[in-house]
Amino acid sequence: MRALNPAYKLLTLIIASLMLSVTYNTRLDLVVAGCCLVVTLCTPRVDRKFLFISLTPFLIAAFGMFMTGLLFPSQAAAQGVETAVFGQRVIYASSLKSACQLAARVLAFGGLGMLFAFTTEPMELIMSLMQQFHLPPKFAYGILAAYHFFPVVRSEFGTVGVALRVRGVKATPFSPRRILPMLVHALERSQSLAMAMESRGFQNDAPRAVAFRVRFGWADIAFLIGLPAALLVGLWLL
Repeated sequence: MRALNPAYKLLTLIIASLMLSVTYNTRLDLVVAGCCLVVTLCTPRVDRKFLFISLTPFLIAAFGMFMTGLLFPSQAAAQGVETAVFGQRVIYASSLKSACQLAARVLAFGGLGMLFAFTTEPMELIMSLMQQFHLPPKFAYGILAAYHFFPVVRSEFGTVGVALRVRGVKATPFSPRRILPMLVHALERSQSLAMAMESRGFQNDAPRAVAFRVRFGWADIAFLIGLPAALLVGLWLL
């Protein structure tokens, strides 16, 4: 997956998500979620511990959607064979089906998102968008600058906290005494970064050289055509 062109990989996964969004095939959604998890685990240089931690929000959301569809179905879904539960609420057979559809859809979308996030380098994605989809360089490098700016803000947040403790000032993580100095320093850094980008010609549309080229080949075409085709076959078979 890392060898694929990031921009076309993103386009393919968006198409796959749109195809899944207009269907309610529980088995296909579960197959997609499982395949995405397996492919992500088999991709080199993937932090498996962080991957399983990242799965937690999707599992919680899927469980919440399942219970919502099960216990609070719509009027259209509340038809079928009655089954008493807890001695108070009535669950219908179609309610269980609707709950499974909602939960499976969350897992499928989460799997596609994690597949892209864990198998794509941000630098390669921006360079691919700039080279294949003609994203203006000033926006492309601006996005990269903002992406690399977040660790600086986090480091600044820790530095301000240490400085306050050294001076004996008590401040909670969200105290104005800690937030305001961090924001001031972040604005100063962002202004310096903007001036540096303007001084290097990012304010105009002049052609620029690139550090490396992101390739687009037959594997990307096969993935772009093959994944939607596989989903169509899955809809027919499942």
